[in-house]
Amino acid sequence: MIDTHAHLFLSKLPILDILKHAKLAGLSHIVIPGTNLENSREAIRLAKKYDMLYAAAGTYPGQVQDKNRLDELEHLITTEAIVAIGEIGLDYFRVTSPKATQIAMFRAQLDLARKHTLPVIIHNRHSEEDMMDIIKDYPDIKKVFHCFGSNQSFIDATQGENTYYSFTGNITYAKKGKTVNAVKHIPLEKIMIETDTPYLTPGIHKGTENQPAYLGLIAKRIAEIKGISQETVIEQSTKNAKIFFNL
Repeated sequence: MIDTHAHLFLSKLPILDILKHAKLAGLSHIVIPGTNLENSREAIRLAKKYDMLYAAAGTYPGQVQDKNRLDELEHLITTEAIVAIGEIGLDYFRVTSPKATQIAMFRAQLDLARKHTLPVIIHNRHSEEDMMDIIKDYPDIKKVFHCFGSNQSFIDATQGENTYYSFTGNITYAKKGKTVNAVKHIPLEKIMIETDTPYLTPGIHKGTENQPAYLGLIAKRIAEIKGISQETVIEQSTKNAKIFFNL
């Protein structure tokens, strides 16, 4: 299995324990997205130190939106082994950065992805209308909507050859609604799985910090919703992640 989104630099658990449990659970790769330049560098440091880890770099909408630091981000992209730009995107829920500022920063990072032929990891929260409007300008960029939970109209507007959707531990709580509907209707060839460690712990481990070792529970729940085997979900989502991140 491949955990396509785990902020290991935010975990309180010992990194060696995290990796040991992940390997025992059947994981082969873990992608660590940055949310700002500083922790993107930490993701790179971890990826250099441990073979199963891979780094992404980007500025999340909840962080300081400083376009003047894009040169620093581009330097990371061109000098380090980055598998994606991310986590980037829009968040109109609790984020205080003005919408126009978020959009400008998001587009600037999408432009970097296009320039350097890298995929992007997208955060989208309460920003569907603007997100759909922006994404239609970047059909050539491989993109994954992480922690996906938007409605069918958003899926219809964003689906395409280069678009993927990733599901997290919150799917283990859902019995109906947008997220379950999305799992049902998105082709398995466009689905990836993630833990979003240390957040969104699957239901059976509620009250503890999330970790990549719990990834199989997400595959299991997707399999239940789709009426297929867990092994099928694991096999295809792993194949999807290898293609997407060029692993």
